[in-house]
Amino acid sequence: MAASDEQLRSELILDDLKRRQRSEEVVDIEEERVKIVIFSSGRNRYAFYGSSIREILSACEISWVPGLPAYILGLINVRGDIESVIDIRYFLGEDRDDLRKSHIAIAVCGDFHSGVLIDSIEDVVDIPVSEIEPPLSTLGGAALDLVVGEIRHGGNTLALLDIGKLASKIAL
Repeated sequence: MAASDEQLRSELILDDLKRRQRSEEVVDIEEERVKIVIFSSGRNRYAFYGSSIREILSACEISWVPGLPAYILGLINVRGDIESVIDIRYFLGEDRDDLRKSHIAIAVCGDFHSGVLIDSIEDVVDIPVSEIEPPLSTLGGAALDLVVGEIRHGGNTLALLDIGKLASKIAL
């Protein structure tokens, strides 16, 4: 009987160890991440979803076209494609600086393709989707119509702007 008691005890211990192992298993699931392009415009910093930005161009010649709305600076030639250039500062309530020091972010959202004039690119980061907070209800100013959320970067809270919302404001 001593051998069967030991065998029963061993089976109980093994069952207990298996139960503990199953309860302690940690499932390592990679949280969905999104690419964010952080840029400056005027004295403020903002962000776009990286999926909406095809490329960043250095300052280039913008051809003025008569009769365009105030928020469209003109047209540029990007490797044979003609793109309009939108002055994002018009929608953000920012003062216009020297255009020669600016960059152009080529934005794409559905059928919308356009250059967006920005002052500089600060960073491109991947962040977990859970770190995107809804915009504050107290958020005011001209940027409010473009904001879809807020993120923290470098100790600051940045407004996350939506290219789709910008596209809906453009009437060509």
